[in-house]
Amino acid sequence: MKLSSKTHYGLICCHVLGRSNEPVSAKKLESLTGISGKYLERIMRTLASRNIVSANRGVSGGYYLARDTKDITVGEIVRALEDDMRIIECVTKDGACKCCPSQKVWQKLYEGINELLDSMTLKQMIDGEL
Repeated sequence: MKLSSKTHYGLICCHVLGRSNEPVSAKKLESLTGISGKYLERIMRTLASRNIVSANRGVSGGYYLARDTKDITVGEIVRALEDDMRIIECVTKDGACKCCPSQKVWQKLYEGINELLDSMTLKQMIDGEL
């Protein structure tokens, strides 16, 4: 299983926003992270749709976290950007299908990964506690 660069960059952006006490402009976020403006916009739009980040327009506008860092899990960010982390089609939110003998293996892996990611908060990541 390989995570996309979108997830890697999304965690970096959330880390930057979590360390800032004020909104971070798109230009500054682009400069701090090295992520292109268009790609950054896609990432931020996805995170905003999940109530992880928000944005203000105007002179003092920019991106900021929608909630406190202690209330945002790494799992939320990763699932927002990785299409819920489905490893294989037979692992779904609605329950497991009975399509193959290995389905339970993938279900346990999916649950274990999500449990681990949900045990980590953005605050812990920022504070270097991970």
